[in-house]
Amino acid sequence: MKRFLILFFLLILILPFANCTQKIVFERKQYNSSYPSKLTSDYNSANIKMEVVEAKNSDSINKIIFENIKEISSFIDNKKVTINNYSDIAKSFIASYKDVKNQVPNDKLRSWEYHIESNIEYETEDFVNIVINYYTSYGNMEGFAEKRSLIFDKISGNQLKKNDIFVNIGRLTQLVELKFRSKYKILPYKSYNDQGYCMENNRFKLADNFIYNIDGITFFYNLNEIAPYERGHFEVFMSYDELDKFLQVR
Repeated sequence: MKRFLILFFLLILILPFANCTQKIVFERKQYNSSYPSKLTSDYNSANIKMEVVEAKNSDSINKIIFENIKEISSFIDNKKVTINNYSDIAKSFIASYKDVKNQVPNDKLRSWEYHIESNIEYETEDFVNIVINYYTSYGNMEGFAEKRSLIFDKISGNQLKKNDIFVNIGRLTQLVELKFRSKYKILPYKSYNDQGYCMENNRFKLADNFIYNIDGITFFYNLNEIAPYERGHFEVFMSYDELDKFLQVR
């Protein structure tokens, strides 16, 4: 009987903690590399800087962030290089530059730059929005900067997709399009593509990148996503009041 009572009281003590979810804690880490080790000019050199957010206690979140950064690192040739971590990405960038430089050993080659910074853009007890900002210049006078937004369930560690976050996406797309047309002065009597856009089937699409902040959500379009490079980025902001009927995750 005494043994039973001890077990009973231990169970009472343990149960409240069993129902508690472990809080995900994030930290920042840097992975940098340069060639040569001391940069001295705008030519014949390569420089990669990565400052990334990593979860101390969620391998699934870390894996998804890493796989996305690996995917947007277009200098990686998957057939030749095995990429298992951020250091491998840095090595691959330098190796890619050296391969190009070896083809023109006696010529000046403008320096390559690759910068990545991931940040916690918005966070609640239930979810976290991490945005990857990246800038790439392969010797061009002007490089290009883009974003990728990732949203995670903090309990499961799973990435939340568009269908997890919004309902009635068709109607939501119409509302975002109305704001887009107003902001960018789209003529109603001409198609998008006749006005310099490059939308598939000449139809507006809801952005794949949506970024939370304290007031609402920004739908963000990267370079070349819906218009040629020289047109730049496009974005549409919707307040939480406007999104109230469509938002499942807030």
